[in-house]
Amino acid sequence: MALSMVAGHEQTIYQSAQWRAELDIALQGGEDILLDLSAIEEIDCAGAQVLLWLQREAARLERKVDLLEPSKALEDFLLLMGLERELAFKRGGDGDGS
Repeated sequence: MALSMVAGHEQTIYQSAQWRAELDIALQGGEDILLDLSAIEEIDCAGAQVLLWLQREAARLERKVDLLEPSKALEDFLLLMGLERELAFKRGGDGDGS
């Protein structure tokens, strides 16, 4: 069974501590995580850092985390920061994680 989560519209420094704490609890729960990123309208370095942490922590804990449907705002931010290849996304049923 997988735990489905949806990222909020804003993932900035103001939300990052709470978002990281929620994701940490989800990771410790032992279920696979499906994180829908389609609603993100605003993200900054702190929000991106949470996603990078999540992906790396899940790998360390040998947990499956799928980052689903990144929003255009998220994709644009990652491209601007040169991080577009750092996160593995699943989009619209392509299933290849790119």
